[in-house]
Amino acid sequence: MKGDKLYMQAFREIRAYILKNGLCPGDLLPSEQALCEMLGVSRNVLREAIKSMELMGMVAAQPGRGTVLLPFSLDFIFQNVILSTAGEDHRAIGEMLGIRKKLELSYMYDAYAALTDADIRELRAIFETMRRKWSERTTFHADDRLFHMSLFKGLNNPTLLSLMDAIWSVDENFMQEEKVKFLSASLTKHENIVLALEAHNRDAFVAAMIAHFASHKYLVGRKNFAEL
Repeated sequence: MKGDKLYMQAFREIRAYILKNGLCPGDLLPSEQALCEMLGVSRNVLREAIKSMELMGMVAAQPGRGTVLLPFSLDFIFQNVILSTAGEDHRAIGEMLGIRKKLELSYMYDAYAALTDADIRELRAIFETMRRKWSERTTFHADDRLFHMSLFKGLNNPTLLSLMDAIWSVDENFMQEEKVKFLSASLTKHENIVLALEAHNRDAFVAAMIAHFASHKYLVGRKNFAEL
């Protein structure tokens, strides 16, 4: 495209070559010299394009073989793109947390319908782990993450889960000291979700989910947690 950097043009042409020739994971790209001649670019431009593909988990350099295609992984792409975009930017992180809020509240009705009694027992067990850890004054981010991922696993929507998991990775180290102050309230919100599910009360579940996401943490651009 006009105005694009040369390496991005090369990136797109290599991707088109992969699709056109039906290359699969484990297949090799043409040699560096062959690609330079085919694309009409310098070695430096080609190497930038290949490096971009490596960063996205599309290819890997294997000594003695060349550049090999890797299996497609949304997890890898979301994790790298979202983590590199967020960095330490509070507004960007706030926007991503807002996206997670919209996703969970949009899919919660489908999730409720898909949850089995076994799933609900699993959520209760995860919550009890969270409660035990907090009684020992230990944070429970990993269990909180598992709780929410388990709520939606029954939808069989890997793209949704992959995106949510990437956002959880951003949240993991975000304003840790501030979040600790509100973990007791967070624990209560999670228990209300479990209680509603155990009672098979859809309206109570929806209300508990909305209450969970009513905190300032999920408002775009917030730099503090006045009501986490």
